[in-house]
Amino acid sequence: MSKTVLLACEKPFSAAARDEVVAIIKQAGYTANVLESYKGKGPLLDAIASADAAIVRSDVIDAEVLEAAKQLKLVVRAGAGYDTIGQPPPRRPRASP
Repeated sequence: MSKTVLLACEKPFSAAARDEVVAIIKQAGYTANVLESYKGKGPLLDAIASADAAIVRSDVIDAEVLEAAKQLKLVVRAGAGYDTIGQPPPRRPRASP
């Protein structure tokens, strides 16, 4: 089963840059899912739910987005800084039977 890499950009990369990133993802044997020019958090929440990794630009990845990302293992921010990347909420230990 192929891993999915989400390329999410409210403010899209140039078409050439996007295509190059998608080609690299596919050459590595992963599935690329591109979400560009979206409005509101809903499309991001839907797209990130099945992603194993996400590449974002200045998109806000807050606790709500991380909570929706059940399979997510990695977030990469294309750009400087990480102020738009939040921390996941603490995981609660499962109760013993």
